[in-house]
Amino acid sequence: MAGNGKGKGNISQKGLKSYFGTSSSGSIRQPSTCGSGIAQQEVEDGKDHFALVTTGVEDEFAQATTGVEDEVAQAELQEGITEFNPDYIISDPGLRISIDRFAPNIRDEVRRAFIAKGSFQPMDHKFPTSNDSRSFQKKWFKQYNWLEYSVEKNKAYCFYCYVFRHDRIEEKFGHDVFTKVGFSQWKNGYLALPKHVGGPSSILNFAATSYHDFDNQRSSVRNRVSTHTKDALVKHETQVEASLSIVAYLALQGEPFRGYDETSTSLDKGNFLEMLDWYKERNEEVKRALDELCPKNAKMTSGTIQKDLANSCAQAITKAIKEEMGGCLFSILIDESRDISIKEQMTIVVRFVNKKGEVIERFLGIKHIKDTTSESLKKALLEVLNDHGLVVANIQGQGYDGASNMRGEFNGLQKLIRDENPFAFYIHCFAHQLQLVVVAVSKYASSIEDFFEYVTLIVSSTSTSCKRKDLLLDRHRLNLLSKLESGEISSGRGKQQETSLARPGDTRWGSHYKILLRIESMWDSVIEVLEIVNQDERNSSRAGGLVQIMESFSFVFIMKIMLQILRITNELSLILQRKNQNVVQAMSLIIDVTTRLNNLRSEGWEPLFEETKAFCLAKCIPIPNMSDQVPRFGRS
Repeated sequence: MAGNGKGKGNISQKGLKSYFGTSSSGSIRQPSTCGSGIAQQEVEDGKDHFALVTTGVEDEFAQATTGVEDEVAQAELQEGITEFNPDYIISDPGLRISIDRFAPNIRDEVRRAFIAKGSFQPMDHKFPTSNDSRSFQKKWFKQYNWLEYSVEKNKAYCFYCYVFRHDRIEEKFGHDVFTKVGFSQWKNGYLALPKHVGGPSSILNFAATSYHDFDNQRSSVRNRVSTHTKDALVKHETQVEASLSIVAYLALQGEPFRGYDETSTSLDKGNFLEMLDWYKERNEEVKRALDELCPKNAKMTSGTIQKDLANSCAQAITKAIKEEMGGCLFSILIDESRDISIKEQMTIVVRFVNKKGEVIERFLGIKHIKDTTSESLKKALLEVLNDHGLVVANIQGQGYDGASNMRGEFNGLQKLIRDENPFAFYIHCFAHQLQLVVVAVSKYASSIEDFFEYVTLIVSSTSTSCKRKDLLLDRHRLNLLSKLESGEISSGRGKQQETSLARPGDTRWGSHYKILLRIESMWDSVIEVLEIVNQDERNSSRAGGLVQIMESFSFVFIMKIMLQILRITNELSLILQRKNQNVVQAMSLIIDVTTRLNNLRSEGWEPLFEETKAFCLAKCIPIPNMSDQVPRFGRS
């Protein structure tokens, strides 16, 4: 927040409890002392020069604000914003909506949101120089805790005056400049900034007083009128702590909060209310705080309160992530997809090295996007980074999928980011590339493509209905018991577990390898179920033809060779998905896998053929004579 001069809040870091307490540490300094003593001394030593310079500055400000006043007058004639939306809480002061544009009934909520976010002071930003070779000075952030800087407009603003804006007063210097127009006369900064601070009756001090009263509810007029006993305050804190603990648990487990029927007579009021009732029955202090303090209303259990608590938890987690990063260099991982409500969502993950030298990945947030063009994705990404106080200059890597709007060489998202930061190198996910290669190769050869189509039909024929799936599991269990009694297989922890067949998918990495392993281990059970399905005259199916295909040497041979190939690629895929993996190790692993595949191609024929023959002999599958002449495909 504004108080520490770095855009951080004045909320204690002792825990989530401090986010909902009525007390405040009051770390924000009084604005009457915001001005630098050095700057004030300069003003007194050069009064004549100050009068000449400030006269010109005031004239420039008066000209600049004329057009803005007309725009504000037009805006006030229109209907204001009547519903609060978190998207309106923009970090960059140059892009914010004026407080006057919000309806009076939601202005306090808007102010509370801006206070929670704090003033925008990008300490790591490289401030551009103006035509007179002057630029914004980073040291001003430490001298004036109310000062903000707009990255988009290269101008300075006053956080206090924006949040608690009063009607314009002619003699109050810089009011419109520091709230609407923006201050950019950097050469006059040492004079203009102290003059904006002014004396005890300045516009800034009025706004600062309103800010402190609003932020510290104990000193506000409303709180002074309605006094509460210490016991009521303790009960209120207990009530908030209980609700917050339940919200944190449900959010951590990813469970829904609300219920279909939340009335007092409902048998299932939703996870939040049911868990709160369960907690009350086991904690007398919580029960007394909830029942005695608010027997009818103000229970802080409504859906709006639940959302506010969840948002507070999200803000606390985001703050912890930012503190963990500590302004270090980082990489971004981005992907987009539709949710269940058919909205395009962009997920953003940051990857960095913490102070212990450990590679950390943190989920930063989800951003709704209207379209998936590279420009829209870049705009959404920059908004999320600005909201979290992160700058593009610290990005060292980009990780996206292979879509053209992401990896495009000339107009892709990675190119747009590299235009601003040439060191933000783009790397296409190696595990994703490997999966694309496996899928493409499996469709390149017609025999392999037909094989996997047969595999899909086998899975559908044996597992589409509950009856067939139960029959398959029962047959597999009986076969396992028979093999255990004969000593063919052994039992142990993690062995011979109940399993089923799942259809392979191009986007589910490793699914092709898993389904082939399960068909091999459940071979007898699959054959038996297909024969039973084929004998069912009520439902016509291709089960009989699938049995003939499975009991052929070519099917077994392709299954064995694909198992060997996919075993190698699946090991590489699992290793590439580790969080502590780096590019150098990934490249060496790819070279190692390439070598293993070449060895399999040059030296693996005899072991593969013998393994296939052994399997066919065990399953009574006829083995063709390799010396026989076979006509070419398509000829008799």
